[in-house]
Amino acid sequence: MHLEEKLLNSDVSLVRRLKENDKPAYELIFNKFSKKLYYFTLSYVHSQAETEEIIQNVFVALWENRDMLSEAFPIQNYLYKVTINHIYNYYKHQLVRRRYFEKMILEGKDVDHDSVQGILANDLGEIMNKIIAELPSRQQVIFKLSRTEGLCHAEIAQRLGLSVRSVENQIYRALKYIREKLNKESILTE
Repeated sequence: MHLEEKLLNSDVSLVRRLKENDKPAYELIFNKFSKKLYYFTLSYVHSQAETEEIIQNVFVALWENRDMLSEAFPIQNYLYKVTINHIYNYYKHQLVRRRYFEKMILEGKDVDHDSVQGILANDLGEIMNKIIAELPSRQQVIFKLSRTEGLCHAEIAQRLGLSVRSVENQIYRALKYIREKLNKESILTE
C-alpha cells in the first residue's frame, strides 16, 4: 500500500470522508472493524443472531450519526462505545422480558405457544426447569399439569384422584418454593 493510500484510509481521513457521505469510506470502516466488534459482542451475548443484529445496529447508528463524529475522537473508540451501549440495552431488554414471563408463569396467565418457546429457550426456562425439578415429585406433576397443560384444579384433582383442596395446597407450596428460589437467585423482584 502506497503512502498516499495509507493516508487516504487512515482513521481520521475515513471519518472526514464519512462525514461527507462517502459510502466507500463507510465500507472501509465496516470491513476494518466489524469482525472485531462481532467477536467482542459475541463474547457477551453468546448468540450469533443477536450479535449480528447488534453489529448491524451499530453500523446503522454510525451512518445515521456520521455528521456528529469528531475527527479528534478515534473511530474505534466510538464504535466500541456504541457497541457497549447496544449490548447494555440488549441485557436490559432481556431482563424486562424475563421478569414479564416470570410473572406470567407464576400467575398462571395464558402465554401463547411462541412465548413459551421463547421462555424455554432462554436462561429463565433453564432456571425454572431446575427449580421445578427440585420440587417433590407430586408437586412437580401437579404444577406441570396446572402451568404447562393449563388444567384447572378440579381437572387435576380428578386426573390424579386427589381432592381439589389438596391440589390447591400443592400448587401454593410449589409457587412459594419457586418464588423463594427466584428471589434467592435475584431474578424475581417485587
